[in-house]
Amino acid sequence: MHLISSVTAEGFFLGPFYFYTWGLMAAIGILAAAKSAKQKFAGKIQLAEKTGFSENQLWFLTIILTLSVFLGARVLYIFENWSYYSIDPLSALKIWEGGFSFSGGALAGILVGYGWSKLKKFDLFLLGFFYTPAWIYGIFFGRLGCFIIHDHLGKTTDLPWGIWIQGAYRHEPALYEAIWLLLLGVGLSWWERQDGQPNYNLPASWPNKRAVSSKKDDLARKNISFRKILFPLSLLLYSWGRFFIDFVRADDARFYGLTIAQWFCVLLIIVSAEIIINTRTYSRRNSSAGSELSRQMARRD
Repeated sequence: MHLISSVTAEGFFLGPFYFYTWGLMAAIGILAAAKSAKQKFAGKIQLAEKTGFSENQLWFLTIILTLSVFLGARVLYIFENWSYYSIDPLSALKIWEGGFSFSGGALAGILVGYGWSKLKKFDLFLLGFFYTPAWIYGIFFGRLGCFIIHDHLGKTTDLPWGIWIQGAYRHEPALYEAIWLLLLGVGLSWWERQDGQPNYNLPASWPNKRAVSSKKDDLARKNISFRKILFPLSLLLYSWGRFFIDFVRADDARFYGLTIAQWFCVLLIIVSAEIIINTRTYSRRNSSAGSELSRQMARRD
């Protein structure tokens, strides 16, 4: 017995207008990501003002990132499916029908973000902090659109959640990815609420103002470390899930047993892990130095 027999809807009419399902879900994803980034900015307004990141810059960069992500994703998808688009080149312009590659979009987005941060002399990982988990929710709605139109064919399966597609019950990798993205976005949001703010409620046993000030410095360093690792951590966790989900895809080209997206995920996991480890190590060293300084000041007083 299968839980879901079939789900499909290429599009629908609303009055005289026809809406493509994937295009509509992609538009919802853009709006959801923009709203999430705006809420993050409003909640971190003091941090934004301190770093010189204005709301106008947020909206401008959101537009630029959106365009670059879609362009990069589309170009790589066309490259991956060149045998089809070489026969019908005009189909490359039909973006409302779907057909985007995560790897191309992610690479374009990261490069544009890097270029903007260098131009404005702004910390790249702090920039990523403002857009996390916004980017996750954006992709989430896009993957729901992929699921509805069955943009990514899965391998056949006898599992109860297999979906009837092209004459067989199959895995639905887009649905798996959407679920993973939703869990990831909610989980990171919860973690940020729990650990993303420094706690200045120090115990009464702290002996003097110098020690208290030093302790606050330690907590501030911890908070800076959190901001710097949130974006690379989100990339690492997404890539980890996507790497395994791609094994149930049936229609993607593979190189040495892995899809292009899987190879890109491996790269993201390695780079993100190195950034996280280096950031945490640097933070611990500074924290240890600060703690030793506070003990010395306490003994002097």
